[in-house]
Amino acid sequence: MSAFRLAQTPYWAGVAAWGLGGLGLALAITGLPVGLATLLVLGSIAAALALLDPAWALYLAVLSVPVQELVLLPGGLSVTQAALLLSIGSLALHVLAHPERPVRFGRLFPPLALFLWTMALSAALTPYSGSEAVRETARWATVPLMYLLALRAVGTERGGWRVGGLVACLLFAPAAEAVVGLVQFWFGLGPASFLIGARARAYGTIGQPNSFAGYMNQAWPLAAGVTTFALVGLLTGAPRRPALLALAGAGAATALTGAALLASFSRGGWAGAIGGAVALAVATATMLPHELRRVTQRLLAAAGATGVALVLLGGGGLLPAALTNRLDSLTSNLRLFDARGADITPANFAVVERMAHLQAGWNMVTEHPLTGVGPGNYSVAYVTPPRAGERPVSVRPWYVSRGHAHNYYLNIAAETGLVGLTAYLLLIGATIWQVVRAIQAASTWLWRGVAAGGAGVVAAVAIHNLFENLHVLNLGLQLGAIWALLVIAEVAQDKVSGAGFQVSGRAQQQALQGPER
Repeated sequence: MSAFRLAQTPYWAGVAAWGLGGLGLALAITGLPVGLATLLVLGSIAAALALLDPAWALYLAVLSVPVQELVLLPGGLSVTQAALLLSIGSLALHVLAHPERPVRFGRLFPPLALFLWTMALSAALTPYSGSEAVRETARWATVPLMYLLALRAVGTERGGWRVGGLVACLLFAPAAEAVVGLVQFWFGLGPASFLIGARARAYGTIGQPNSFAGYMNQAWPLAAGVTTFALVGLLTGAPRRPALLALAGAGAATALTGAALLASFSRGGWAGAIGGAVALAVATATMLPHELRRVTQRLLAAAGATGVALVLLGGGGLLPAALTNRLDSLTSNLRLFDARGADITPANFAVVERMAHLQAGWNMVTEHPLTGVGPGNYSVAYVTPPRAGERPVSVRPWYVSRGHAHNYYLNIAAETGLVGLTAYLLLIGATIWQVVRAIQAASTWLWRGVAAGGAGVVAAVAIHNLFENLHVLNLGLQLGAIWALLVIAEVAQDKVSGAGFQVSGRAQQQALQGPER
């Protein structure tokens, strides 16, 4: 053995080195423009936190969704793109730094990977734009990325505050976005096409009322579920401090996101919300303690009676005309007809345009039934002139594409064929099954709230997608994190302490069983 031993560095020398390094960085920053210096400081803090714990990269990605288009970073990156790059780096570094922790994929990763593979296959075989196909496939790849990052950052034996932190971020970002949308609605701030009388349809920083409503539908059920079971926890003797904090925060998020969804005047969003509310109510009733079920049944009966009364009031002209008109037009959106022979009027313009896009999507399916026109190529195929002997995809006189088929199931069939549609339906079925498993296994108020809220989110998105495409604008970051929470919730056991929630490592390993690396 060597007779030499490395001398330990004195504590004061380490402190001095860090101090000198910090002073040098501060002096360097002072010579930069204020905006660039601010970005450098915030970016350095974010990178340092992500190196310490991947949970911080996860939080940043979730929180970036509402501000993704507001700030452009050097190089033309959006905040969300920068957060995703940081997430990839953090996930890779922590996997390499801790080889003793096996990489777990959970039960939802195989259907996610299968669907992503079908998109890649369609992208490789597209007869249209290969670059658009690659971009759309890359956008969808962010969903499994967030899913895996959440499993790694939250689904470990460390658990604890990371679980509460993720739930808080999943509620705070949409709640802040809801405030922006409500201000737009109340003061009539928006394009002329968004105006409804003196008000404007809420659209937030997302830019479109329907996509904005989709973001709200990915948040309010989770907020309502956590609110409900935090209250149940207080009534059944759970520690007061965490339950009260959750009740206050999630309750405020429920009110804000619910009001913003209503202010969006999105018919598809409202239909999705009804489905989400039903799924949330069923899941809640299943998990409630026996002594509270009777009270819940009475509340649900009262809610049903209120809904019937609202319908009757609308029929009698007692509700605002703008609201009843939107509700009445919802049934028109469900009616199928041939847009080619329709008499277009200002009253039916939106309905006929939607049907024209549905017919165009169906034409794409019939022309390319197996692998579709390629991911992200709906608009490209829509506007491309037909070859000799081929029928046009678009329907006269609707020659300008709105970007999607106004029904995601038809849209994914048009872009990735029946192979892609089958894979997507398998993915949705797997998430529904995961909801059932989470509901059956959840044992504490936090995870019961997550399971019930997750059920509402899955149902709301599935139904809303009958009218829109919600897999846009990085909304998949929110959805991927919620799917991961459902996997973790399946057998996670909370040990409530003064510091928060601790997750059992053994139970966590059972929850995240799957392929290891």
